[in-house]
Parts: sequence; structure tokens; C-alpha cells
Amino acid sequence: FCLHIFPFPLALWFKLQVLEYVALLKLRLMADFLCRPAGPPDKLPQPTKPLPTAAPPRSHPPSDPRKPDRQTRPPRLPTGDRPSHPNAKPNICDGGYNTLAILRREMFVFKDHWFWRVRDNSVMPGYPMLISVFWRGLPPKIDAVYENSDGKFVFFKGKQFWVFKDTVLQAGYPKDIAQFGHGMPAQSIETAVWWEDVAKTYFFKGDRYWRYNEEMRTMDPGYPKPVTVWRGVPDSPQGAFVDKANGFTYFYKGKEYWKFNNQFLRVDPGYPRSILKDFMGCDLTPVDPARPPAAADGSDVVIELDNEANAVKAVAIVIPCVLALCLLVLVYTVVQFKRKGTPRHILYCKRSMQEWV
Repeated sequence: FCLHIFPFPLALWFKLQVLEYVALLKLRLMADFLCRPAGPPDKLPQPTKPLPTAAPPRSHPPSDPRKPDRQTRPPRLPTGDRPSHPNAKPNICDGGYNTLAILRREMFVFKDHWFWRVRDNSVMPGYPMLISVFWRGLPPKIDAVYENSDGKFVFFKGKQFWVFKDTVLQAGYPKDIAQFGHGMPAQSIETAVWWEDVAKTYFFKGDRYWRYNEEMRTMDPGYPKPVTVWRGVPDSPQGAFVDKANGFTYFYKGKEYWKFNNQFLRVDPGYPRSILKDFMGCDLTPVDPARPPAAADGSDVVIELDNEANAVKAVAIVIPCVLALCLLVLVYTVVQFKRKGTPRHILYCKRSMQEWV
């Protein structure tokens, strides 16, 4: 209504307000990410109910025994499968991630066109965000990502890979995966993880894994090897990250994760566990959709929704409309006075006041 009455100034003002809000939001999110130190974290977010752990003096990657080698936010309920359309924001508690990794000491979770930043077992405000907004030039549905020894982010999808310095795509990328290093899997990879202790990067695909030398930019001799060397780790893991402080490597697949002990070279007992519950803070308790929410004492439960963005948009629309309506009333009153003259009761009031004064 308001845009039809004052199409040019009001529409221009409204667009400027929206653009300013979006620009400030993007700047705040990116600045928070870019200001974090590079490199692997000394301490990672632990599951909501961590198990007792033993910290070894130094972690070493598993080797083939035949050939020894020298690395609370309120819970959200799952809502089932959702469409992968880029405009439909996914729920992190639905699972089905393409991959996840630790970048700049934080957990990044990727799904289709979107990604989340997870800190302290909860999603940070403002997420999920479109991948194309944060990393321009990066396609959706990536296969794997890791932060290399230079602090750069290496993304893989199909037969190509991309290298970013912070959020800037490096010149000449994407490149064919065959150019990454001699011996690299020709078609694609499923997981990449860098072990700082041995300065090696491990790539996983199917039931095999490769060890990559970051300095020589080539695969080490004798690879690939069977994933069974990592006792208890499933075939085709979808993501992995290292907890250097406690001496563990976590592998993700589906909606579960495995906790691999770097000292004993095997998965700890009691795994796999739910990554949605332990790392994303999701409540997986089954809920009857036909039953309204109620507390244990029978009182009503008030569910607060995060509508800050909607509130800002509503205010940006309502205030101009109210001002426009007031202006219309004023213009209408002036026009009526000019056409019909001053109303009698106003004239009478004016004469009465003159006599009193």
C-alpha cells in the first residue's frame, strides 16, 4: 500500500535499509571468522557428555602391521527430511551432512548449499549460511574439506579441488584432482584430515586411504592401504577431525561418529554414537506430533521462536507505512479545508476564544 502511494522515495529508503542490514550481518559473521587464529585447535568442543579420556604424550597415525610407517542452547527436534532447494534452510538436527571439518579452530558442517558453524555444541547465530555467500566460487554439495599446513582451506568435489585463503579463492582454481599430487585418487575423495604431529594429510575413499606429504606435494610410497588399519573406523567416512589435546581422531558418517584413539590405534568401546546429540545439541527424544507440548505438571509450555530477523523486517515495513498514513491524513485535512472552508465548530471556538481573551 505504502509503496504504491510513494513509489520512489519510500521504495528507495526501504531497499537501502534492507541492504544495510544484510551487509552489516555478513561483515559481522565474516570478521568473527577471519579474526580467529589459523591452524589446528589445541582443544576441540567435546560432546555434551564426554567420556573419560587418556591424553597420550604424542599421537601417531596407524600403520600397516606388515609395513611399519613413520599423525546450552535449547535443543532442536529433528523434523525429518527437508528439500535441498537453496532457498529452503535446513535444520542441523536432520543430519545428512555432506561433510564436516575443523577450520580456524571451529567445527564447520556442510550440507547441500548451506553450512553451519558450531561452537560449544550449538549452532552460532546467523547460521545456516549459503556457501556461495561465504566462499564465492565454491559449488554446493562438497565432498571433503581440510585446513592444510599453510592455513589455507582445500575443498574437494568430484574431480576438482579449490584452494581458499580465508574467503578468497586463489588464482587458477578450481583444478583437476590429478594435479593435487601423484597417486591421488582419480575420481574423487570422501574425507580429508591433516595430522599436525606427522605433517601428513590422510585421504579416505571407500575401503582404502592414502597418506599425502604436504611438503613434497605427493603421496607417500606404499599407499593406498585398507581402512581396516584404522581398527573400528567404517568404510567411506564422510568427515574427520583431530582432537590434538586429548589424542583422538573423530570420524563422521550418516548420523553417527566414531572416536579413534590415536595411542592404541583403535576405536574406543561404546562407539558409534549420535553426532546430532553429542555435538550438535539435538534432542532426539521421540515426540508424538498429535500431542501438544506440555510440562510434567500439566501446565502449558511456551515455545519461543527465534524471530529477530522477522521482527526487524516487520519494523522496517510498519514504520514507513504509519508515517505515510499520517501524511495522507494531513494532506486530506488541508485539502478539505481549502475546498469547504473551516468547519463551523472550529470558527465558533475561535470567536469564543477571542471574546474571552
